[in-house]
Amino acid sequence: MIKKGRGNADYFKATNQAKKEKTITLIRDTVSLMNETNDMLDIKAVSQKTKEIDPNSKGVSEATFRKKDLEHIQSLMLELRIGKYGKIKVSQTSNEITLSEQILQLQKENKKVLQQITDYKKMLKTTKSKLDQVLLENEELRVKIYEMEMNQKIKNKLEGVNNL
Repeated sequence: MIKKGRGNADYFKATNQAKKEKTITLIRDTVSLMNETNDMLDIKAVSQKTKEIDPNSKGVSEATFRKKDLEHIQSLMLELRIGKYGKIKVSQTSNEITLSEQILQLQKENKKVLQQITDYKKMLKTTKSKLDQVLLENEELRVKIYEMEMNQKIKNKLEGVNNL
């Protein structure tokens, strides 16, 4: 008999194993249901659907899917092609799995580069806007200087006429 208590490690191992199995079963049932309706298997949708079909309405959180240290969840995501694993062909060879991981890494890097490009475009647009503003202010200053020069010339001519 397993004792329930603070110092009983066997109790917690059994409880954790039961939770893992319940979670795996819930995710499998959810994905099966979603495949029947041709729903997309992204993390958010699967998480939401687990909450809908869970008798306790607790489901599996998005954070659980994102935790890299939960190997049973990550391997299940790979097997069922959930989230980032959706585009990867599930295979049996380690070479193909390694290739799949490399593809995922390249996709992440590509996403970062695209974000950098977007950031640079925004920065360029902001810089161009500032440059246009400076050019406009420069032109306004040129007009003011020209007006001041003309006023000075007129004043000098008028003073010259008054001195005669």
